[in-house]
Parts: sequence; structure tokens; C-alpha cells
Amino acid sequence: MSSYDPQDTASEQEETVALKGHFYGVYLLASQSLDPRYRGKCYVGFTVNPKRRIRQHNLGYDFGGARKTSSRGPWLMIMIVHGFPNNTVALQFEWAWQQPSLSTRLKMFPELKRKLPRETFFDYNFRILGYMLGVSPWNRLPLSVRWLEADYERPFNMPFPNHMEIVSGKVSISASQRMRSYDAVAPPLVAWASECHLCMQQIVHPERSRLGCTNPMCRLTCHMMCLANYLLGDEPGHYIPVGGECPLCENRLSWAALLQRKRLLMGVPEERQDHDEDRIDDVGVHCNIEEAPEFCD
Repeated sequence: MSSYDPQDTASEQEETVALKGHFYGVYLLASQSLDPRYRGKCYVGFTVNPKRRIRQHNLGYDFGGARKTSSRGPWLMIMIVHGFPNNTVALQFEWAWQQPSLSTRLKMFPELKRKLPRETFFDYNFRILGYMLGVSPWNRLPLSVRWLEADYERPFNMPFPNHMEIVSGKVSISASQRMRSYDAVAPPLVAWASECHLCMQQIVHPERSRLGCTNPMCRLTCHMMCLANYLLGDEPGHYIPVGGECPLCENRLSWAALLQRKRLLMGVPEERQDHDEDRIDDVGVHCNIEEAPEFCD
């Protein structure tokens, strides 16, 4: 675990470009309304495109915003948590942040059931987030906490996982960036072995179960489960590795980077997601999907 130093974010102020179809974020809004009934109120939501989403919230429900935010702004998107492997995991996180007293992961903390006296709505939601980042399964994910509004930045009161990062600056989504990032992450041709280097068995369904090292000079070829179990060797009781050393070249591996490389090599099509976040906001379909077991890609 590590503590937050505002100076750590000083070099991260420039806008970050994320891949369309590979970005899943859970954000926190704060109302800047002049109406005292709404000013300071907060809203937690899911998005695949932060710039588009805040614009929709401020335009209102008829333009794709949520019912709960319509005519109660203007809204600021204060922060966004991203780095989730898929939209299901991000939605699990969103639901728990909205409903800490119902979440199976958070209801063990009675102090999260309600806002404290004199505590602002933002401070309450920020306090919930601090607890969430420290409990399983989220504390196993390579998440980034991104501050979008510098005036709100503050340290977490809870220990912060070492493998996560705190950054500052806007994020934009680019479709054209996708192929450039692909070229940078993986070579055009990967030389795979037919057998797993760990279990020495044939890899029958390579498109589903094969993983390799992120070092382009390494020829590691493994079953996904074999490599996961290898990386989890010193961490019994978990299903998701955080990272570890490559068993072949000893390069430092990130599980999230391994899965990202696999998706890019396979040319996974972008998900149909343009309107998913709008329906999730308003239809009331927040079933407790966090009951699912710990997740892999």
C-alpha cells in the first residue's frame, strides 16, 4: 500500500488518449447548481466516453443524460476510476459505489451506511471510494484514479494499493489511435509454440486460452490458467493475478497488460456500447451483479 502525494500527479496533467472499445470508467459528478436543493449533490455513473457523457448530463435527459441529473446542474465530472477489464466489472464497481449498504463487499463497514454530520456529498462518496479500493476483488485490479478537477484533489485516508495509480488530467477516446497503439504493443508476427511452457501440454484452443509475454523478444507460450496459477504462486486464495515475473525471461509482467495484448493480437472488435450507459443510468437495472465470483478476462 502507498500514500498519495499530490506531486506524484504533476507529470500527468496532459490529456490522455484512450482506445475506443477498451475504456471503461466509473465517474463522480458534483452539481454546481445555483439552486440550494441541488448544489453539491453527487452522482455516480458508468461511461465509455467521459467527454461525451458529461455533455449529455449537462444537456439533459432528452439529449442522453440521466433522469437524476436532468435540470439539476450544471455538473462537473470530478474524477473517474478506469482500468477495468470489461464493462461488467466496471458496472459491478459502479453499483457498489452507489449502494454501499447493499454491496456484499462493503456492508461489513457500517460507517459507510450514511453521510456523516457536516460531511459534504462529495466527501461521503470519496470516503466510500477509499474503502472500495482496499477490498477484494477491486484491490486486485490495475485501476487508475484520475482527477479531472484539480480544485477537488485530496489524499485518500485509506491505504492505497501499490499497483494502482493516481493521475490528473482529462481523457479522450480515439478510434484512430487503436491501430497505432496495436503496432506499438505487439509485433506484426508472433512466434508461438504449440505447447504450454508451464504444463508442457498442447494448447488446443489458442484463440481463447493462449497467453505470451509482453516482452517482444520472449517466446513464452502458456495456457492462460497455467500462467495465472504461476503468478499466483505466493498468493493463495485469489483468482486474479496482479503481476509477477515471466517464467522464461523474468521480465516484469502486469496481468492487465497481458490481457490487453491478447485482445489486440486477436483484433477483438469494439463493443456496441454507445447507448449502454444511458439505459443503465435510467432503467433501474442495477441488479447485484457484484455477487459474481472474482473475474478474469
